[in-house]
Amino acid sequence: MNLKPRFLLVTILLIVLSAIAGWWSVRTLAEDIVEQWAMRYAEKQALYDKSRTLQPILREIALARQLANSQNIREWARHPGNRKNTRSAIAEMESFRQNFQGQNYFVGLLKNGHYYYNNAESEYSGKEFRYILDPKQKKDAWFYDLIQQGRDLHINVNPDLELGITKLWIDVLIRDGNDILGIAGTGLDLTGFIRNVVEEGVPGVTSLFVDHAGAIQIHRNQSLIDFGSISKQTNEQRTIDLLFDQASDRKAVLAAMKALEDLQQTVITEFVSVNGKRHLAGVVYLPEIGWYEITLLDLDVLLPFSQFGGILLVYAITLLGAFLLLNLFLNHQVLNPLSQLDRAMARVESGEHVDKNLGEQGTGEVRRLMQRFMHMAHAVRESRHDLESKVQERTLALERLAKIDPLTELLNRRGMTERIESELQRIQRESSHIGLLWLDVDLFKQINDRFGHAVGDQALKVMAEIIRETLRPYDVASRWGGDEFLVLVQPADAETLHHIGTRLCHQITENRQVTTIDGDTIILSASIGGHLSRKNEPLDSLLQHADQALYAAKAAGRNCFRSSEDHHTGTDGSTLPSVIG
Repeated sequence: MNLKPRFLLVTILLIVLSAIAGWWSVRTLAEDIVEQWAMRYAEKQALYDKSRTLQPILREIALARQLANSQNIREWARHPGNRKNTRSAIAEMESFRQNFQGQNYFVGLLKNGHYYYNNAESEYSGKEFRYILDPKQKKDAWFYDLIQQGRDLHINVNPDLELGITKLWIDVLIRDGNDILGIAGTGLDLTGFIRNVVEEGVPGVTSLFVDHAGAIQIHRNQSLIDFGSISKQTNEQRTIDLLFDQASDRKAVLAAMKALEDLQQTVITEFVSVNGKRHLAGVVYLPEIGWYEITLLDLDVLLPFSQFGGILLVYAITLLGAFLLLNLFLNHQVLNPLSQLDRAMARVESGEHVDKNLGEQGTGEVRRLMQRFMHMAHAVRESRHDLESKVQERTLALERLAKIDPLTELLNRRGMTERIESELQRIQRESSHIGLLWLDVDLFKQINDRFGHAVGDQALKVMAEIIRETLRPYDVASRWGGDEFLVLVQPADAETLHHIGTRLCHQITENRQVTTIDGDTIILSASIGGHLSRKNEPLDSLLQHADQALYAAKAAGRNCFRSSEDHHTGTDGSTLPSVIG
């Protein structure tokens, strides 16, 4: 055979080998780009879905907790047979119903098993009592299972066979100290929740929610939802086993869920197989509701490998011309730009800026790829910045919602408890003292009964404003519950505590009034009990002594201040709210 055919054969062989090697290298780099992009996209999508999911639920949780913690509801739950308590509780539940998103509520009482419900159409007005819960009935097992578990908050999807409805239920325990009195809450429309949260309409993206056992709670395909998980055995639940083709994928996702809960990571991604197709699963933990969100990304839909076919086509056509020119062209036009792109992706991953000249590298499809990456990197950076800002804003809003009383804008019981515990740790180090003032609006129930809850709320706002204006800048006030206020005096001694307590009594009695719609004027007064902390005294003891001092002030005729150190009581002050025509 002549040299020319031999050279031609060798050239063809080298071209084939080079083509195979080039195809393999380009595909490897392209897959690496796809996987890295998909992982970043999955993390952002999962965090976005988490934020979007919590918005409609957290507000309902806060309202449900307020309902369960209501003094009227707890008093009613302790004495469910009292008709007056029942009327007051139903009136309060109806007021909450108007604020719930779905305008419905439910309350189940443990003592007598009575279950109350009303919906957005007020279909059960006047007959809110629907039925009696029976621990022997399977349909009522959810109620007694939740009571037995003792979890203050539980969210589940469950059909109410008596009412004939299926909702996303928010269940909050009604407690009296350590005693559980019942369950209160509301329900979100399941179809609307799925439509607004889960069915995002983005091709290739599927979102679902599961509990700690992997039971499916929310899915766009409602036939996959495990209704009433709380009352089922593990082998009866519809879990993520229904989604994944391989048992190893299920184990990987469950391990990711466990790691999220134990290690406090934000997002964990795993490659899984769903219906024979490769997906990337992004898993996020929602501790506020005790669920996990799983976002499944179909990589073939979101970023098909065919988008990189142009690079391989250019490479193959160029190989037909000359092996040497192909090699130079490949390095200059393909491999070098992809290497720069890989380094640029690493910079994006670490949060650094990408060189603006990157979009000018290469030609043809490579340049368009670089330019698309530049746009994507810019979008990722902007999305990260926006997401961080939104997360920070919502975190601050949630902290305020959790610790501030919405009516008086003072600290609520939770916020005050944390503040007192912090001060107790400080005074142990500094050997100093703090003081507590426990205020109770005199005859507040009579104001509510005579003039209505709106006037009662106005009285509480006025009382809060008096407290704010009277206290020193470094003292802290809170609405402890109902018509009770708690003031943290710091630093404090017996003289300071007595001075502030008596000054509060004076300011409330002499300077503040509430005017009703009819023009009547109510003169407010308050009974105040004070207690100065002792060395290493715990929080429960502080509250108990302040409460005892408050009762001493009431016994002395109200409208006065008494300290826990007093050994006798007086009778100054009024005993009824004054009404001036």
